[in-house]
Amino acid sequence: MDEEKSFDYQVNLTIQDIRLLQHCVMKRIEMWEGYPKRPAEEQEHLWYLRNSLNRIILDYNYREL
Repeated sequence: MDEEKSFDYQVNLTIQDIRLLQHCVMKRIEMWEGYPKRPAEEQEHLWYLRNSLNRIILDYNYREL
């Protein structure tokens, strides 16, 4: 498979799923071993995931609560 290709996927998740994923990402950020044990880009990507999940939760709270 060509490593240069980028794919986007869609999944259907409940808000409970999103909150659980956000919790898991936050714990992973807390327990991140650091560079050089893990690539520095991994931490940046974890922050990106955290921010994305937080945006979803905020949007849900604004629209549904």
